[in-house]
Amino acid sequence: MNKKIILSFFASLLFISQAANAEIKIGKGSLTFNAGVASGYVFRGIEQNKAQPSPFVGADFTHPIGEFGLYLGAWAGASDGTDSHNYEYDIYGGITKTIGIATIDVGYASYIYPGAPSNSAATQTGEFYGKLTFAPDKQPYTIGLAYYFDDTDGQKGTSGSKIDREYYEANVTYDFGILQSKVSYGVWDKEATATTFTVSKELLTVNFDLSYINAQKESNDSSIAGGRNRDYVILQAKKTF
Repeated sequence: MNKKIILSFFASLLFISQAANAEIKIGKGSLTFNAGVASGYVFRGIEQNKAQPSPFVGADFTHPIGEFGLYLGAWAGASDGTDSHNYEYDIYGGITKTIGIATIDVGYASYIYPGAPSNSAATQTGEFYGKLTFAPDKQPYTIGLAYYFDDTDGQKGTSGSKIDREYYEANVTYDFGILQSKVSYGVWDKEATATTFTVSKELLTVNFDLSYINAQKESNDSSIAGGRNRDYVILQAKKTF
């Protein structure tokens, strides 16, 4: 994707940010959309788009059900893998429950790669997940834990062995007022560990994220780019409307 396309997409994003309404009400629920572009696409420490910019779009529906919150969402973005697919789309859903300062989130996500050969390592994967976030009242920070469990009987690694792909993460956010920050440490079993530092700022109703990612391979069977440890700097612009 060349620079002219990226600049055109970003200009369109700024136009949308000024023209679009915030959300659509559906009964007690709400439907929102998002669009953006990132300078690269790195997922859990692994390069997903050959170091090329990645535009994306998404939609999210939320609805209260008693004391619980229901959410459903879809996301699609550029993704150029070694198995010939050039984009992916994700479908996810779950429920949330807040008890005191803690919020519990359990759900399921499916990742689909159209165009990938049927005999490739993955044309579609899925995983269950659980998240726990602590947000003390009137404090500028949160503490989060997450666990994802593979639902596709593992994936074939480079040596033909099965990879369970369990993922664990701990994260902390802090609101500095003029900037928001997030630090996370994630372990993708037999794939990679990733330490990510992100600062965020909203300008002209567009949210900008600047992230530094340090990725370390977990095993010789890891599909992390070239089997090497990597560092990434990713800039993302995202508008929710």
